Amino acid sequence: MNSSITTLQPEFIWKHFDALRQIPRASRNEAAVREHIKKWAATRHFEAVQDKAGNLCVRVPASKGHEAARTVILQGHLDMVAEKNKTSNHDFDKDPIQVRIDGDWVVADDTTLGADNGIGVAAALASADDPTVVHGPLELLFTIDEETGLTGATELDGSMLRGRILLNLDSEEDGTLFVGCAGGCTTEIEFDLARRAESGSWAALRIDVTGLRGGHSGLNIHENRGNSIKILARILNEWMASRDVLIDSIEGGNKHNAIPREASALVLVPSAFADEAKASAAASLKQIITEYSTIDPGLTVTVTPVRDLPANPADAASSKRLVTMLVALPHGVISMSRDIPGLTETSTNLAIIRTEGAKALVTTSSRSSVAAALRAVLDQGNAVLRLAGARYQEVGAYPSWQPNMKSPLLQTCKSVYHSLYAKDPKVTAIHAGLECGIIADKVDGEVDIISYGPQLEGVHAPGEKVSISSVARFWDFHKKVLASLA
Repeated sequence: MNSSITTLQPEFIWKHFDALRQIPRASRNEAAVREHIKKWAATRHFEAVQDKAGNLCVRVPASKGHEAARTVILQGHLDMVAEKNKTSNHDFDKDPIQVRIDGDWVVADDTTLGADNGIGVAAALASADDPTVVHGPLELLFTIDEETGLTGATELDGSMLRGRILLNLDSEEDGTLFVGCAGGCTTEIEFDLARRAESGSWAALRIDVTGLRGGHSGLNIHENRGNSIKILARILNEWMASRDVLIDSIEGGNKHNAIPREASALVLVPSAFADEAKASAAASLKQIITEYSTIDPGLTVTVTPVRDLPANPADAASSKRLVTMLVALPHGVISMSRDIPGLTETSTNLAIIRTEGAKALVTTSSRSSVAAALRAVLDQGNAVLRLAGARYQEVGAYPSWQPNMKSPLLQTCKSVYHSLYAKDPKVTAIHAGLECGIIADKVDGEVDIISYGPQLEGVHAPGEKVSISSVARFWDFHKKVLASLA
């Protein structure tokens, strides 16, 4: 722990963020942080309303003299992605996030930092606490379980909200106003493994793919970072080209919206092939690293002999069919936007695999700002699954948020930004799932929405960090936007 983050400026944001980082708040475990905010509201005599889903709305009276202004919703999500390195002993159910200051950055080395969306939540709380902030009536909307499926927004009771201006504080690019986001859908897959005892001379090997950066499957997908599941499948596929390989277990990834950083498999190979398999994996690594040396220089593949042979591995046929399916499933950028230069339009993430008994369970997550293109990439993956004989279902679909370039709120934000920095902000859409469009659908009438935030890097992976100077700029901008709207 480095409590010196409480000495950073702006004081009120960092004070609240320091409190948040000490409260366990992995997705679907938001009760403690919600109670923390309720107590904060009660001490200030703010009304707090909770819906059945667990979303919380805190109503903050206007600054004196601004009671007649339109109500503004400040929105963020309470949960964080709980990712850590294998070497970390961190317990996300009880331990505070360990942070340090490195130059302009607040960093969590071995875990995610939770700046996504802890900084946004802290800014919403600071908007009510900081006496220098001039604002009209505020509604602080804190949603739950954003990271695993936008559950809070999807189940939101829109009748809680009186405001029709929404500032989403869940963006991660300094100096950028986001006016739209991708929609998405998750595919959950079941693949049958025919397990049986094998006779003959076999050797057990454990293969581990480690050292990848991972990252956010929307924000980082265009960087072509390595996917540990794809790399593992690639090596196993090479082995299977000349030998039977029997899979006992295969594991990789654990979040649908994170590019998998690590993957491993326990397999049986013919005893006479064991040394050749190790040499083959080393040769494959040399080839693969040439593809990823710039973006993922830490990639490592290790093959370790295992003394005890698994009793009931999957047979050669189902093992090969599973690996072939993993090789064939799409991953990465499918298409770039024809309308917004540099914006990923459509992508898919081969996110998770694990074995449970006689089944392999696989999760993919697809995104697109164009509904027809999202349907197309889902159909592409599903065609592979049908050929492989797997069962699947699509779950957690959410709509895109369509840009409104004539938005009065956008014009206000652009004017404020120009007055502060004598230049125009970047205005774009984001290839990630923000809650904005879903929330807008939950209330009567039109909602004018903008999303902005400070500079975050490495979200959804250990090493996540937030720029200290950008938080100050974000706060200056946010304060002036609220004053303008008041």
